[in-house]
Amino acid sequence: METFSVWGAATARVVVALFYLVTALGLAKDFKMVTGLMAAKGVPVPGPLLIVTILVWVAGGGALILGRGIVPAALVLLVLTAIITPLNHNFWAAPAQERANEVQHFANNIAIMAGLLAIAAAASARPL
Repeated sequence: METFSVWGAATARVVVALFYLVTALGLAKDFKMVTGLMAAKGVPVPGPLLIVTILVWVAGGGALILGRGIVPAALVLLVLTAIITPLNHNFWAAPAQERANEVQHFANNIAIMAGLLAIAAAASARPL
């Protein structure tokens, strides 16, 4: 069971980190389009905020993969995701044809935040 605990926690960290790293690369690749979507949602200064998001996601994902600063990295990613989720996936205000997609993204982000919380809890209980 001890082996599963160590390998399971490490695998969870890497999988969640890869989500953030791949997403950050996609955001950077489609920077202009994403800033346009953010502006349409009413996000102020979308360009600088997107740059900060990309940098935090790369740094946080890298920290999780390297196993360094796991708790702060997971918690920062969690807080940023918690801020971004209702701004970008506000299903309650979405047109009917987009609502189901926004609900799905919102729910996925809730699950990712739960995973980050579990990663932080596991790392704070016993360094990995």
